[in-house]
Amino acid sequence: MEQTIINSAGYPIFIGNDVFNTIRSYLLQYEFKEDKIFILCDEGSRKYCLPVLMSNVHLLQKVAVLEIPAGEENKNIDTCKKMWAELSNRGADRNSILVNLGGGVISDMGGFTASTFKRGIRYLNIPTTLLAMVDASIGGKVGVDLNNLKNQVGLFANPQVVFIIPEFLDTLPKRYILSGFAEIIKHALIYDKSYWQELSSRCYNEIDDWKELIDWSIEVKNYYITEDPLDTGFRKVLNFGHTLGHAFETYSLYYDDESLLHGEAVAIGILCESYISYKVAGLEKAQLEEIAAYIIRCYEPYILESDSIDMLLDFMKHDKKKLGSQMNLTLLSSIGTSLINQECSTDIIRESIQYYQNLVK
Repeated sequence: MEQTIINSAGYPIFIGNDVFNTIRSYLLQYEFKEDKIFILCDEGSRKYCLPVLMSNVHLLQKVAVLEIPAGEENKNIDTCKKMWAELSNRGADRNSILVNLGGGVISDMGGFTASTFKRGIRYLNIPTTLLAMVDASIGGKVGVDLNNLKNQVGLFANPQVVFIIPEFLDTLPKRYILSGFAEIIKHALIYDKSYWQELSSRCYNEIDDWKELIDWSIEVKNYYITEDPLDTGFRKVLNFGHTLGHAFETYSLYYDDESLLHGEAVAIGILCESYISYKVAGLEKAQLEEIAAYIIRCYEPYILESDSIDMLLDFMKHDKKKLGSQMNLTLLSSIGTSLINQECSTDIIRESIQYYQNLVK
């Protein structure tokens, strides 16, 4: 598999199953010693991905491994405290580097932990889920949740480098592939109508070459983050589907025994925000129905209790994108054309959630 190199905002992204030599060269180039390298993983990435990494990069066979429990519910300051303490107890210093090996939670929280430990040590990302490969591991947004509210504490801090190894996707269950696939759907909808048409002609289980999709999706995200690295304007396009998506994700963390994955919630958010786009931003009804049909085709329905919409709206009050009393959304005027900073009333948001519920009941 040919290696792809994408230059992001001050750091390179290497994509391909043969990037192990590049990882080795990177570590040797900066003369990292074994006792200054720390690998962060969860039980899944430790079991399925760490042995592959260590067998191909011998320098990593004797480094310290930090393991945290998997799941969004563990993405909090308490987990960070444990990681800071373990780094300190193991002698980490300003010259150390943290290798984040895992999914979106590992990328977000590992980056935050590294960037705050001793006022910042270097970190690199080796994402192991599709979501982390196309979204969480790039862009420099790192942070944790607060009281189950998404990403309430964090900062911008870029990795030194990102290494993406598509073969790690072979270890993922269907749900985790679909979770990452939602971000690819988002990238197509906000950026390129022709690519959306190509993508929506097949479902996730009909895709043979994930590397091609990963390459393209990273190029799209990179286009926005290099123009607006601190998310003050242009980059807000990437928020499409996430305002309602985060509300569904937070609600599910509070009330479900098995909570929605991030991308599953974003898929719902994409559908709801497409409805809002139809109501306030000029998206054609036919395009709304096209988007809705594809989301329903790919994702399992999520049924809400009748009194839950008010709870979702309450969670949205804590959204970082909220301005005053109005919600501030990214919407579609058409597939491939996005509008940022679109104000939307609570009534239309409620209507969008009901639209989704009517489709899946």
